[in-house]
Amino acid sequence: MPTFDYRCGSCGAEFEEWVKVADTSVPCPECGAAEAERQLSIPIVHSSTTRAKSMRAAKRRDDRKQYENMKVRMEYEADHDD
Repeated sequence: MPTFDYRCGSCGAEFEEWVKVADTSVPCPECGAAEAERQLSIPIVHSSTTRAKSMRAAKRRDDRKQYENMKVRMEYEADHDD
């Protein structure tokens, strides 16, 4: 059975549900509304290109964090120099 994403029109809850293809209505687990709207599900795709892009973004993030930590440490040392 496939898994689909749903959003309840009554309470706005978002949830996943395993359903048979023939099932047309799915009740909301939060409020019990009779029918929830099926949402578009986009699969996650991993490739060497997306991995390289993710690694570059992570390196930039880590470099920024390291710079901020160094800056804070230098300010602390300057303020607490005996």
